[in-house]
Amino acid sequence: MTSMSKPTVLIALTSLCAEGTPVLVLDLCRQWLVWGIQPVVVTLYDEPRDLEPELRSLKVPLHSLTLPAQGYRRYGQLAVGIYRLVRQYRAQALLSMPFGWHTFMAAGARLAGVQRVAAHVGNYPPVGSPSFSKFRQQVQWGRSLTDRLLCCSGYIQAGVVQHFGVPEAETQVVYNACAWEPEGDRLPRSVHQPLTIGMVARLEIHKDQPTLIQAAQRLKHQGIPIQVQLIGEGSRRAEYEALVAELGLEDCVTLLGMRRDIPDVLRQMDLFVFAAKPDEGFGIALVEAMVMGVPVVATQVGACCEVLQDGDLGWLVPPGNPDRLAETIRYVANHPDQAQAVAKKAQDVAQHLFAIATMARDYATVLNILPEQMPYDRSSRADPGSRAQWPSFGR
Repeated sequence: MTSMSKPTVLIALTSLCAEGTPVLVLDLCRQWLVWGIQPVVVTLYDEPRDLEPELRSLKVPLHSLTLPAQGYRRYGQLAVGIYRLVRQYRAQALLSMPFGWHTFMAAGARLAGVQRVAAHVGNYPPVGSPSFSKFRQQVQWGRSLTDRLLCCSGYIQAGVVQHFGVPEAETQVVYNACAWEPEGDRLPRSVHQPLTIGMVARLEIHKDQPTLIQAAQRLKHQGIPIQVQLIGEGSRRAEYEALVAELGLEDCVTLLGMRRDIPDVLRQMDLFVFAAKPDEGFGIALVEAMVMGVPVVATQVGACCEVLQDGDLGWLVPPGNPDRLAETIRYVANHPDQAQAVAKKAQDVAQHLFAIATMARDYATVLNILPEQMPYDRSSRADPGSRAQWPSFGR
């Protein structure tokens, strides 16, 4: 066995894809290492491995369980794999980023003697979907093995309590965080340039890129010069490409795929649109745009309302309504001073409320791995212990 003098936590991920939750874990590892906490990362699947170079540069041990895509046997393999890694590294805690799967990981970790288990809760299957009942049962099985479900928003916490029958005392809100820093003031758009609109999100069903594409058609027909950039990959790419072609928008809507230079891309945007459906759990890209000082228009669903403080930090539009979305985009474009004032307010809030140090400390506290003598990280945007004095939105 390998013995580590530092508090050691095993972090489970689906993969090392350079999007969303894996990037969040990379930032979490960076912060924990500063504080003397040793993370060990294990993935359920081998591919993709986009973030492997960054994690290896941090000297974070990496493992893959290489689970089969289907079959009940993979649940046993998952439990056994976690058991072995906990024993190998003598980990004191397990943090499972996949929700539902955490039940089987917790079983293996507890058998290996792990002291604390927590699971991150982002999106979950739509209520009433064919997979929801099975998913709910898995969560119930895991309750006795899991110390806390860490919900990425108050909206998600309320859903877990309502739909999964989990008492609120077994949950805690820990906002997803952004580690980026803005670089100087944004330059105003020239009236001779097209309005650059962007959305960063997986091309999956719980997002709503089609509404933004349809809004782009309205704006084009109104003679408003625009360039819409859709950043992200997913199973619906071909469907969205076909919609762009069908609406004759090839000249003004571009699917850029997965990008590793999101901060640079955001700096070039005049407006960030986050079109989502009601089952959206948080939307870290929304926070990233706020941190970079980009004015935001988002769908009026629970998570977006919470992050944008019911429209105080951006504009909210009804879900699935391309006419209202186009109208709001046009309004924001025509009122640049108001847009920049709201964006600056959102930036100030986001730099504190969604700081990596705050998230890292909350996670470490739940997992009981926070060192007693913790060095202060001057690169952090906020004192990691200061969340208690901040307002609690949507809880």
